[in-house]
Amino acid sequence: MRINPEYERNVFINCPFDEDYDQIFNAILFTVHKCGFILRCSKEFEDSSGIRIKNIIQLIKGSKYSIHDLSRITLDGTSNLPRFNMPLELGICIGAIEFGNLRQNNKEYLIIESDKFRFKQFVSDLSGQDIKSHNNKVTDVITAIRNWLTKKTNEKIPSASYIYEDYNNFLKDLPERCTLNRWNPLELTFDEYSSLVTSWLTLK
Repeated sequence: MRINPEYERNVFINCPFDEDYDQIFNAILFTVHKCGFILRCSKEFEDSSGIRIKNIIQLIKGSKYSIHDLSRITLDGTSNLPRFNMPLELGICIGAIEFGNLRQNNKEYLIIESDKFRFKQFVSDLSGQDIKSHNNKVTDVITAIRNWLTKKTNEKIPSASYIYEDYNNFLKDLPERCTLNRWNPLELTFDEYSSLVTSWLTLK
């Protein structure tokens, strides 16, 4: 886990961590860093023996911004039960805003979905929220994240199409950069992938 994270630049990501979501997650990570922020997520605690929900609460507490993807509120293929981790973490964030101290009151969050109106079928209390749809497309999620974060900084952020182009260039360079570090691209940890993104962006 990072030491002394910068609250004003931290963006907590609440999303599924499965292979089908990897492309969307990696695009979000790249976009957040490209916009000058730092992505935080529970993957930072992959080697930790701590209680997962307490780790997540600490990440939410230490991040001014958060992104919540509810697109995987579907039935699990094995248990035939829905996965409710994402709504739970969104609820913790909303609770921090409503009941926390002044610093926590100033948090801001973005809700994204594969379908803008699907949430009404399983969490209708969110009606009235400005939920953005990404249609399970990298281009759309980059646009949603970029357009939201550009309002959180005075820095000029490139248009989504330029970020998408940079992201593709990064993916082309990724195997070589992994080789230099003797890392297998298929075995990267969250921190390793993040460091590759930030170092690549530093050179651009």
